[in-house]
Amino acid sequence: MGRVAMTQNQNVRTLSASQLERYRRNIDIPGLGERGQRALLDSKVLVVGAGGLGSTVIPLLVGAGVGHVTVTDGDTVEVGNLQRQVLHRTVGCNKAESAAAQVQGLNGDVTVAAIPHMLDRDDLDKLVATHDVVVDCVDTFGMKLAISDACRQRRRPLVWATVVSMQGQCSVFGVPDAEGNLLWLRDLHRELPPDSDLPLAKDVGVLGAVVAQVASVQATETIKLLAGLGDLLVGRVWFLDAIRARSFELPLRPGAGRLTQHGMVKAS
Repeated sequence: MGRVAMTQNQNVRTLSASQLERYRRNIDIPGLGERGQRALLDSKVLVVGAGGLGSTVIPLLVGAGVGHVTVTDGDTVEVGNLQRQVLHRTVGCNKAESAAAQVQGLNGDVTVAAIPHMLDRDDLDKLVATHDVVVDCVDTFGMKLAISDACRQRRRPLVWATVVSMQGQCSVFGVPDAEGNLLWLRDLHRELPPDSDLPLAKDVGVLGAVVAQVASVQATETIKLLAGLGDLLVGRVWFLDAIRARSFELPLRPGAGRLTQHGMVKAS
């Protein structure tokens, strides 16, 4: 279910001796190998949001050898962010620039670009069109739908996640399921809720460790998608209930799920 392999130039690159050494633990994963590592190095990923989710997703993608990562965020670091947005060090800095600076020296095979402003629909459309996969790390309902809409328009896979309090979810949109169907966020919720541009978790707490757990799954799905590895979270959403130390899945089909005011998927 939900298998896809990115095909951009992955048979052209030859891994150097230093790359073979650096990525050996990736290459030794059954099904990934040198082919999958070449695919990662030849890939371009757009990460929208450099807050809690982005703070974990970005360094994991860079460390894994995703060849180019573009980070976008128009927000600035506040002291209250540091409890979960652990990539940042300095209050008052732009989050995209801060994230890019922190990971810049992590992997010489990877280029990291920062876009330090909020994206409008035209910005999104242009950026999505020039990347292979989009990772949604934002925390506003309206922006999540806008990202999904841009990916749908440009036919780019979307790796989506959300975290509220001690719960989190992750899924992959824009990849055909076993029957060849494509699902997008708009299929679950066509109308924006009130205050759709406010943070999803503005009135509730959120634990940094839970954000990191969900973001790690999000990064894993992105890497699998790029490398053509295993089954993806397509047509289903992975649900973490950290307070009860449980995780499970919900099926996703048009009309069989909905988004709550906090951006979580629930069965209709």
